[in-house]
Amino acid sequence: MTHKAHIVSALAASAFSAALLLAPTAAHADGCQGTACYNLVKTPPTYATVAERKLVRKTQTRRRVVPARYATVTEKVLIQPARQIPHHVEGQYYSISDKVLIAPGGPRWEVTTDIYGRTSGCWIYDEPQYGFRQRLVESAPARIEYETIPAVYTQRERRVLVRPTRVVNETIRAGYKTRYRKVLVSPGSEHWQRAGY
Repeated sequence: MTHKAHIVSALAASAFSAALLLAPTAAHADGCQGTACYNLVKTPPTYATVAERKLVRKTQTRRRVVPARYATVTEKVLIQPARQIPHHVEGQYYSISDKVLIAPGGPRWEVTTDIYGRTSGCWIYDEPQYGFRQRLVESAPARIEYETIPAVYTQRERRVLVRPTRVVNETIRAGYKTRYRKVLVSPGSEHWQRAGY
Protein backbone atom coordinates (compact mmCIF):
# COMPACT_ATOMS: atom_id res chain seq x y z
CA MET A 1 0.00 0.00 0.00
CA THR A 2 1.23 3.41 -0.95
CA HIS A 3 1.64 6.37 1.36
CA LYS A 4 -1.44 7.99 -0.19
CA ALA A 5 -3.54 4.89 0.58
CA HIS A 6 -2.43 5.04 4.28
CA ILE A 7 -3.54 8.64 4.52
CA VAL A 8 -6.95 7.81 3.02
CA SER A 9 -7.46 4.91 5.48
CA ALA A 10 -6.50 7.11 8.47
CA LEU A 11 -8.91 9.83 7.39
CA ALA A 12 -11.68 7.27 6.99
CA ALA A 13 -11.04 5.87 10.50
CA SER A 14 -11.06 9.38 12.01
CA ALA A 15 -14.35 10.16 10.33
CA PHE A 16 -15.92 6.95 11.71
CA SER A 17 -14.75 7.76 15.24
CA ALA A 18 -16.15 11.25 15.00
CA ALA A 19 -19.44 9.76 13.88
CA LEU A 20 -19.57 7.51 16.97
CA LEU A 21 -18.82 10.43 19.28
CA LEU A 22 -21.48 12.59 17.74
CA ALA A 23 -24.11 9.83 17.68
CA PRO A 24 -25.01 9.92 21.46
CA THR A 25 -25.42 13.67 21.33
CA ALA A 26 -27.85 13.38 18.53
CA ALA A 27 -29.62 10.52 20.27
CA HIS A 28 -30.10 12.55 23.46
CA ALA A 29 -31.29 15.52 21.52
CA ASP A 30 -33.58 13.96 18.98
CA GLY A 31 -33.82 10.30 20.08
CA CYS A 32 -31.67 7.50 18.85
CA GLN A 33 -32.72 6.36 15.41
CA GLY A 34 -29.81 4.42 14.11
CA THR A 35 -28.36 1.01 14.56
CA ALA A 36 -25.37 2.51 16.38
CA CYS A 37 -27.36 3.82 19.42
CA TYR A 38 -26.79 2.42 22.91
CA ASN A 39 -28.61 2.99 26.22
CA LEU A 40 -26.92 3.03 29.61
CA VAL A 41 -28.60 0.38 31.81
CA LYS A 42 -28.06 0.70 35.57
CA THR A 43 -28.72 -2.14 38.04
CA PRO A 44 -29.12 -0.79 41.63
CA PRO A 45 -27.20 -2.43 44.46
CA THR A 46 -29.02 -5.15 46.39
CA TYR A 47 -29.04 -5.22 50.21
CA ALA A 48 -30.17 -7.79 52.77
CA THR A 49 -30.75 -7.68 56.52
CA VAL A 50 -28.86 -10.27 58.52
CA ALA A 51 -29.33 -11.15 62.20
CA GLU A 52 -26.25 -11.50 64.36
CA ARG A 53 -26.37 -12.97 67.87
CA LYS A 54 -23.75 -11.33 70.02
CA LEU A 55 -22.67 -12.11 73.55
CA VAL A 56 -23.39 -9.19 75.86
CA ARG A 57 -22.83 -10.92 79.22
CA LYS A 58 -20.72 -13.94 80.06
CA THR A 59 -21.91 -16.72 82.35
CA GLN A 60 -21.27 -15.66 85.93
CA THR A 61 -21.38 -17.42 89.29
CA ARG A 62 -21.89 -15.38 92.42
CA ARG A 63 -22.23 -16.24 96.08
CA ARG A 64 -25.23 -14.91 97.94
CA VAL A 65 -25.68 -15.06 101.69
CA VAL A 66 -29.20 -16.03 102.72
CA PRO A 67 -29.79 -14.82 106.28
CA ALA A 68 -31.18 -17.07 108.96
CA ARG A 69 -34.92 -17.22 109.41
CA TYR A 70 -36.64 -17.21 112.75
CA ALA A 71 -40.19 -17.78 113.91
CA THR A 72 -42.10 -17.02 117.09
CA VAL A 73 -43.78 -19.99 118.73
CA THR A 74 -46.19 -20.07 121.64
CA GLU A 75 -45.69 -22.82 124.16
CA LYS A 76 -47.37 -23.95 127.36
CA VAL A 77 -45.16 -23.44 130.40
CA LEU A 78 -45.70 -25.04 133.82
CA ILE A 79 -45.75 -22.50 136.65
CA GLN A 80 -46.84 -24.74 139.51
CA PRO A 81 -47.10 -28.53 139.38
CA ALA A 82 -50.17 -30.39 140.55
CA ARG A 83 -50.19 -31.22 144.25
CA GLN A 84 -52.29 -33.05 146.81
CA ILE A 85 -53.37 -31.63 150.17
CA PRO A 86 -54.22 -34.22 152.91
CA HIS A 87 -57.35 -33.74 155.01
CA HIS A 88 -58.01 -35.80 158.15
CA VAL A 89 -61.56 -37.15 158.27
CA GLU A 90 -62.62 -38.36 161.73
CA GLY A 91 -64.31 -41.68 162.20
CA GLN A 92 -68.08 -41.87 162.51
CA TYR A 93 -69.77 -43.51 165.49
CA TYR A 94 -73.26 -44.24 166.76
CA SER A 95 -74.51 -45.16 170.25
CA ILE A 96 -76.24 -48.42 171.17
CA SER A 97 -77.61 -49.75 174.45
CA ASP A 98 -76.59 -53.18 175.66
CA LYS A 99 -78.44 -55.11 178.37
CA VAL A 100 -75.89 -56.30 180.87
CA LEU A 101 -76.09 -58.52 183.94
CA ILE A 102 -75.55 -56.59 187.12
CA ALA A 103 -76.23 -59.35 189.63
CA PRO A 104 -76.61 -62.99 188.71
CA GLY A 105 -79.20 -63.75 191.38
CA GLY A 106 -79.93 -67.28 192.49
CA PRO A 107 -80.16 -68.98 195.92
CA ARG A 108 -78.21 -67.74 198.86
CA TRP A 109 -78.03 -68.73 202.48
CA GLU A 110 -79.09 -66.05 204.88
CA VAL A 111 -78.74 -66.18 208.68
CA THR A 112 -80.98 -63.95 210.85
CA THR A 113 -81.52 -63.41 214.64
CA ASP A 114 -84.98 -62.65 215.95
CA ILE A 115 -85.92 -60.41 218.87
CA TYR A 116 -85.63 -63.27 221.27
CA GLY A 117 -82.11 -63.95 220.35
CA ARG A 118 -82.80 -66.99 218.37
CA THR A 119 -80.70 -67.53 215.26
CA SER A 120 -82.17 -69.08 212.17
CA GLY A 121 -80.97 -69.65 208.62
CA CYS A 122 -82.80 -70.07 205.36
CA TRP A 123 -82.26 -70.15 201.62
CA ILE A 124 -83.37 -67.08 199.76
CA TYR A 125 -83.60 -66.93 195.96
CA ASP A 126 -82.57 -63.58 194.44
CA GLU A 127 -83.75 -62.61 190.97
CA PRO A 128 -81.01 -61.69 188.49
CA GLN A 129 -80.48 -57.97 188.17
CA TYR A 130 -79.99 -56.44 184.74
CA GLY A 131 -79.14 -52.97 183.55
CA PHE A 132 -78.39 -51.13 180.30
CA ARG A 133 -75.02 -49.76 179.23
CA GLN A 134 -74.40 -47.28 176.43
CA ARG A 135 -71.52 -47.85 174.09
CA LEU A 136 -70.25 -46.28 170.88
CA VAL A 137 -69.93 -48.31 167.70
CA GLU A 138 -67.67 -47.16 164.82
CA SER A 139 -69.57 -46.93 161.57
CA ALA A 140 -66.72 -45.46 159.49
CA PRO A 141 -63.09 -45.43 160.49
CA ALA A 142 -60.99 -42.31 160.52
CA ARG A 143 -59.19 -41.72 157.24
CA ILE A 144 -57.04 -39.34 155.21
CA GLU A 145 -58.60 -37.79 152.12
CA TYR A 146 -56.48 -35.95 149.58
CA GLU A 147 -57.56 -32.84 147.73
CA THR A 148 -55.90 -32.57 144.31
CA ILE A 149 -54.88 -29.05 143.24
CA PRO A 150 -54.38 -29.01 139.46
CA ALA A 151 -51.22 -27.72 137.84
CA VAL A 152 -51.02 -24.09 136.78
CA TYR A 153 -49.82 -23.22 133.28
CA THR A 154 -49.20 -20.05 131.30
CA GLN A 155 -48.48 -19.15 127.67
CA ARG A 156 -45.03 -17.99 126.69
CA GLU A 157 -43.65 -16.89 123.34
CA ARG A 158 -40.11 -17.57 122.28
CA ARG A 159 -38.05 -17.15 119.13
CA VAL A 160 -36.82 -20.29 117.45
CA LEU A 161 -34.45 -20.84 114.55
CA VAL A 162 -36.24 -22.19 111.51
CA ARG A 163 -33.41 -22.09 108.97
CA PRO A 164 -29.76 -21.22 109.63
CA THR A 165 -27.72 -18.78 107.59
CA ARG A 166 -26.41 -20.32 104.40
CA VAL A 167 -24.43 -19.39 101.31
CA VAL A 168 -26.05 -20.01 97.94
CA ASN A 169 -24.14 -20.14 94.67
CA GLU A 170 -26.19 -18.58 91.90
CA THR A 171 -25.32 -19.01 88.24
CA ILE A 172 -26.28 -16.16 85.93
CA ARG A 173 -26.51 -17.47 82.41
CA ALA A 174 -24.82 -15.80 79.54
CA GLY A 175 -26.81 -13.07 77.88
CA TYR A 176 -27.14 -12.63 74.17
CA LYS A 177 -28.61 -9.90 72.03
CA THR A 178 -29.71 -10.17 68.45
CA ARG A 179 -28.62 -7.27 66.28
CA TYR A 180 -29.69 -6.62 62.73
CA ARG A 181 -27.52 -4.99 60.12
CA LYS A 182 -27.78 -4.25 56.42
CA VAL A 183 -25.26 -5.95 54.18
CA LEU A 184 -24.54 -5.47 50.52
CA VAL A 185 -25.49 -8.50 48.49
CA SER A 186 -24.82 -7.11 45.03
CA PRO A 187 -23.01 -3.80 44.36
CA GLY A 188 -25.13 -3.11 41.29
CA SER A 189 -23.77 -2.49 37.80
CA GLU A 190 -23.84 -0.22 34.74
CA HIS A 191 -23.55 -1.39 31.14
CA TRP A 192 -24.35 -0.18 27.67
CA GLN A 193 -27.13 -1.94 25.90
CA ARG A 194 -27.82 -1.50 22.24
CA ALA A 195 -31.00 0.39 21.66
CA GLY A 196 -33.95 -1.60 20.48
CA TYR A 197 -32.87 -4.78 22.31
